[in-house]
Amino acid sequence: MRSARISAFDRTFHPDEANQAFTTGRLLETGVYAYDPQDHHGPTLYYAAAAIQKAAGSSSTAALDGTLLRCTPLLFAALAIVFAALAARKLTNRLWPGVLSALLLGTAPIFAFFATDFIQEMLLASFTVMMLWSGIGYWHSMQPPVPQSPATKIKPGTWALLFGIAAGLAFATKETSIIAFAAAGLSLLAIRIMQRDWPARILQPTHAVLAILGFLLTTALLYSSFAANWQGVYNIFIAAPISYLQRAAGSAASQGAAAHVHPWWQYLKWLLFSGWQFSAIPAALLFAITFRRRSFMHIYSVAALAIYSLIPYKTPWCALQIAVPAIIAACIALPKLERRRAILAYASITAALAVNICGLIRINSDPDSKTIPYNYASASPQVKDLADLILLHLQSKPKAQPASRHMPDTFAAVALPPEDTWPLPFYLREVGGAVGYWTSLAELEALAGLGAKPSVVVVPAEEGHLVQPIFPHLKNTRRFEMRPRVRIRAFW
Repeated sequence: MRSARISAFDRTFHPDEANQAFTTGRLLETGVYAYDPQDHHGPTLYYAAAAIQKAAGSSSTAALDGTLLRCTPLLFAALAIVFAALAARKLTNRLWPGVLSALLLGTAPIFAFFATDFIQEMLLASFTVMMLWSGIGYWHSMQPPVPQSPATKIKPGTWALLFGIAAGLAFATKETSIIAFAAAGLSLLAIRIMQRDWPARILQPTHAVLAILGFLLTTALLYSSFAANWQGVYNIFIAAPISYLQRAAGSAASQGAAAHVHPWWQYLKWLLFSGWQFSAIPAALLFAITFRRRSFMHIYSVAALAIYSLIPYKTPWCALQIAVPAIIAACIALPKLERRRAILAYASITAALAVNICGLIRINSDPDSKTIPYNYASASPQVKDLADLILLHLQSKPKAQPASRHMPDTFAAVALPPEDTWPLPFYLREVGGAVGYWTSLAELEALAGLGAKPSVVVVPAEEGHLVQPIFPHLKNTRRFEMRPRVRIRAFW
């Protein structure tokens, strides 16, 4: 029996996490990542995770360490907090807005949840905040010196190059980074309209060239798998836009898109009204109090919310890209608030921190709880129990694949639709060829015709009554839940 799940690291792997893990395993084994816009995102998550796994001595899919996989986004969550604090410090020339933004961000339940979720979203948040920080740094470096303001040793050209590299890393993480680019552009346009004293020339041509070069070189290196697969560069600039336009429109041509089509207010629901223990209402009140300053970060947050809300295809992890800049925006306006508003603002911060801590306690006490709004389309903890049952009946590793004519003495046969199989292969990664995966009961019938006698058979629950006529040697059966509304039966 497995030990009780008492932390986020023990949360059952989401099907998406398991899929990303297998991609990381292939990268470890081959050294090359072939970008496919229909299947996966950019390569930064895989390269970072593969580097950590390799440093720990893992070199194959079977040897992957699940805890280390989840340490990868956790590392970038820490970087996101640092860049957020640096951005707040740069915007206010004061230390404590940065400290408060780090506290609010680090304790936000949505941030904490996805900090240990092995998907691209936390890396995207980190690189986006890095991009905003470097853009703010460039802007300040081009302004006349402010009295009593600490001088910066970073030159404008360096800031521009950092901006380009950060934008390239964001783009090499996930294609939806273009939403961050669009939100930043809209925010600059809004600031330009509101501020009539806008400098006549803020961007020098040489600095623009440095930023573009930083972006293109970073993107090309990563999507080409460091020049080993140039098809990836073609895919990101040509094939990916078509794929993501289909997903954004909720097209049935995009696999699984219809299941994630939600109304425009869904992100507000996930962020604000998803249960008392995860409520961000105090933080939203803080944002509203400080919005009067109408800073770039405030407008950026609203623009990001608007763009994401207009796209029918919605998932809760995307809400992270709205919450992070909103928290930074709320904190940077604090020094300029009048006394009455400041009292209300700090009361909101205190309430937000208290609510956040309650949320963190709840998340870690029951990380698989379906009441966690970010535990979306997640796998049931029973997947681990199913994996334990299969492993129990696989006493020795086979010498041949289950589909060959010479069947091994012990193997398991899983016949489930592809979308229902995950994350089971992740939990059975160490036994490799001892488990065969098919997509229909008809294929199991063909397997039986070859004389195969699998130790365990797994099929959809509604097809369970057909298994024992095919494999009469199986005497026991049990139902499992793979995820909500997906139930299967195992026979052994």
